[in-house]
Amino acid sequence: MPPRSGWRPARPLRSSAAVDFPQHSAYRVPTKLPFLLRELRSKLPSTDDRIRAIPGHGDPTEYDAIADSLYRLFVIARNLAPSRNTTNCSTHPNGPVDPQPPDGWGQCLLCNTNRRAGDPRARQGTPVALNRHEIPPPPYTHDLLLARMRQINEVVFELHYRSPEQDLALTADLVHGAFIIARELSRPRTASDCARHPGAPLDPAAQGGPRCLFCAAEEARRTRTAPPPQIRDRPRRPYPRSLR
Repeated sequence: MPPRSGWRPARPLRSSAAVDFPQHSAYRVPTKLPFLLRELRSKLPSTDDRIRAIPGHGDPTEYDAIADSLYRLFVIARNLAPSRNTTNCSTHPNGPVDPQPPDGWGQCLLCNTNRRAGDPRARQGTPVALNRHEIPPPPYTHDLLLARMRQINEVVFELHYRSPEQDLALTADLVHGAFIIARELSRPRTASDCARHPGAPLDPAAQGGPRCLFCAAEEARRTRTAPPPQIRDRPRRPYPRSLR
């Protein structure tokens, strides 16, 4: 049967790969970023208002709840920021820090505890870059806490889904510093009048009269020489005889 006049064959359907789509960016928003950023912005104003409501030098009990709120904010900001190494140990990068590591040993408390026990298998991994969160220098005052909160509000206001990692890390540092200030202000104040440790107890036997216990202990550690660490040799158990 001859084709009708004006008849044309149907065009073949193009595959989806051949459809011209606009070029999209390869950037993908991390899954946790929108939720954590929204949670940070929702909890920050209430904490800021509670700090501003304290008139002048408040009582230490007023800073207890503020320190808890700031720590919760710090956990959120820490999860937003890239991970950091706190022990300089590749085996336990986020483990506890040894407060008094022996000379020549690392700062990982888990590895040092095993080495003190005489475990020959306890060896710290390859040292990595040590990167801790910021601790502001003393003295810690209410005005310093207010200034830190102003910095936090300015930085959080500029955050968005495409913020670089250094801005997220800066937010975690600022919130951690605010938590340290509030924690020190929440300590009971004594007659030591120590600018570095406002809530430190008194050491009545310190040289020069009663003074801050923390400062006296730090000075004593600097002046005395620590003996070398004693490593106990753990006896090895004999291999069990095979049953035949």
